[in-house]
Amino acid sequence: MGIIFTGPGFLIYIVCGLWGTFICFQIIADNFGNIIAIISLIIAPALLGLAPWYAGISHGDWLPLALIYGGGILATALVTIGFKIDEK
Repeated sequence: MGIIFTGPGFLIYIVCGLWGTFICFQIIADNFGNIIAIISLIIAPALLGLAPWYAGISHGDWLPLALIYGGGILATALVTIGFKIDEK
């Protein structure tokens, strides 16, 4: 029965992760160039951790931050609920 929550939770992880990575790659490529953007893919935590904050603070574009952090929090909540349901 917990699959009702864990399925969408894992789907949100995948969609928000890929979409957020693409958006953050574009942010870095637009501001710092393609070479730095390609290098930042190797250092993925910096790409996903700092680029959304940079876009929000300097450009007022809060979508990447909501997508990366909000999607992760929502997906974690759904997966946790699903695991708790299956536990009983």
